[in-house]
Amino acid sequence: MSRPASRLALALLSTAILASLATAAQAQSRDDRFVLRLSAFNPEAELGFSGNGVVTDGTDDATFGFDESFDTGREWRPRGAIGFRMSERQSLVGNFYDYRRDETWTYGGNVLDTGTIIPGGEAIEIPSARIDGRLSFRLANLNYEYAVVKNDSFQWGLGLGVTYAKLEATANGSSTGTDLVDPQFETVGWERDGFSPGLHTRLVWTPAERWTVGLEAQYLDTTWGDIVDEDGHFERGGLLVEYMVSERVGLHVGYDWFRLKLKDQYRGTARAPSGIDAGPFPYSGEVTGDLKVHGPMAGVTFRF
Repeated sequence: MSRPASRLALALLSTAILASLATAAQAQSRDDRFVLRLSAFNPEAELGFSGNGVVTDGTDDATFGFDESFDTGREWRPRGAIGFRMSERQSLVGNFYDYRRDETWTYGGNVLDTGTIIPGGEAIEIPSARIDGRLSFRLANLNYEYAVVKNDSFQWGLGLGVTYAKLEATANGSSTGTDLVDPQFETVGWERDGFSPGLHTRLVWTPAERWTVGLEAQYLDTTWGDIVDEDGHFERGGLLVEYMVSERVGLHVGYDWFRLKLKDQYRGTARAPSGIDAGPFPYSGEVTGDLKVHGPMAGVTFRF
């Protein structure tokens, strides 16, 4: 091959390589302005209560503590996410969750020796009980994000946003009778909702033309807004792997985890049953509630 022909072949090869690289880079840095993900979320929940306190009879004090947890089964729930790119580095990112679960808890009863808490106390029979309850948790957030790092295949964004949360717990409880108390039946309900500012961060990696891997996290403190009166915090993390079947439609799978931890002070007075010459017994302490929800998800992605 002559030298001019060799140069021409080399130039054509270099042009083809550069064109291929440009095409790959353009495919990886997809220029989509709007992204919608619709998912099915299959979480399980762990609900825990722990606390400590002190009780007194006016002369002596005694401390006590407790730590109980309940697990719930899985149930498919809807989940959604949106993304809107306002400029090269600025975006709006939103998420929506809807968790709900009905459960039944039973307690077989016990005998408590109050002499370990109050000097001279006697053994008391604790009745068996049954609680039928519902726990629901709705969360929606919208975050402004600025890409601190951005290139053809990687993006790291930081942002601020607002979160709306609605927490609801209802329970119907019944207990058997003992020598000291009659059978009981009670219905209780607790509901809180409100808004709070929060922090946001997101990592997006595009390793190949049709693939995307993302990590996302949010955090808020309950004192920042008006969601609940109790002190605590909310934190959430998610992992997403997405494959684009076509230019506009894709499939994704992932795993989501979030946690709400609340704590509050309490105080009150316990009184002995009629006929027992003891008390009253003032008590006070702190109780902590911890809700963890986590599980896999899968769904469809639309890009425009």
